[in-house]
Amino acid sequence: MHSLVSVIIPSFNRADLLPRAIDSVLVQTYAEIECIVVDDGSTDKTNELINSIEDDRLIYMRHESNKGASAARNTGIKHSKGSLIAFLDDDDEWLPTKLEKQVPFLQSKDEKVGMVYCWMDYFDENQQLIEEHHPTL
Repeated sequence: MHSLVSVIIPSFNRADLLPRAIDSVLVQTYAEIECIVVDDGSTDKTNELINSIEDDRLIYMRHESNKGASAARNTGIKHSKGSLIAFLDDDDEWLPTKLEKQVPFLQSKDEKVGMVYCWMDYFDENQQLIEEHHPTL
């Protein structure tokens, strides 16, 4: 069963990093997504960047002043249409099959399970692995 996943990306003055995060959402192999970028009062070219991306799954919202990442996430949640919510920071990116793997896994679990997470790898600006974060529980 496919469910709409609302991916929420809060952003503040990260027009230089944001395209990579957005692209990693829009290329997901799991197709039922909406990508909500909440611009938290940026003064850079975030608005122009978002308007240059032509994809009906991309939704842009803007706070007139900076309210913080939590407020931006809450704005995204308030306007989301998905039955599932996923968060992505504007300086991070996902592998293309992330949602394809996580959504069925979450849906196969008892109703007591309310979230899933995944491992993280940290890379430097030269794409060299600098740290792995692979907790087991």
